[in-house]
Amino acid sequence: MVALFVILTIVVCVMADSVVQWTKAKKEAGAHARENKIPAYAFEDVTTPAGVFLDPGHTWVHLAHSGAAHVGLDAFARKVVGRIDGVELPAVGEEVHRGDKLFAIRQGERTASFQSPVDGVVTTVDEALARHPEAIGADPYAMGWVCSISPRNLAANLKRLRIADEAKSWLKSEVERFQEFFAARPLENRALGQVLQDGGLPTGGVLELMDDETWTLFCEEFLRSEDSEM
Repeated sequence: MVALFVILTIVVCVMADSVVQWTKAKKEAGAHARENKIPAYAFEDVTTPAGVFLDPGHTWVHLAHSGAAHVGLDAFARKVVGRIDGVELPAVGEEVHRGDKLFAIRQGERTASFQSPVDGVVTTVDEALARHPEAIGADPYAMGWVCSISPRNLAANLKRLRIADEAKSWLKSEVERFQEFFAARPLENRALGQVLQDGGLPTGGVLELMDDETWTLFCEEFLRSEDSEM
């Protein structure tokens, strides 16, 4: 009986310690998420103009009177990526399908590829971006257009895009998803952590100050169309 009592006592102590450790870990995780929280007002300018379609891979489409589809990256991507050092443009005459790589941006040694939101043939590219890549971030829906596409299968493609209130609602959900994504990442940059805890914001995109793994995960989770097989 004494031996059984001792064993039960040990089991109870182990279980109690496990509960304490689990509670502690949960509190630490919550504190970590709060410390990594990006203030909501940081995304107040993440909007979309009227008449612009948004793709889940964070490109936008505007249909011109000529029938051409102008394409660029949206304000959300511009906001979180930050500094843009270079732009890889598609070739004029290149045939693309929805979900294919269309263009890429470079930040230092890192790149982020954006997929085509529509099927078609590239007819024009903004060659000025090769000389002034910062323009794509300064005004993503105007000066930041990347190329024009002569669309094919447009009616089918547009069904997969978002516009008007649906686009605004989706952008809001993407901001919330990014908040969760960012909070779950290890905050190795102490300067960034201090800025966020003080309620401030980094001067550029938050991904500028994160590690390469976070950059890669962001591209995998946020820059792909829902129907992409890549």
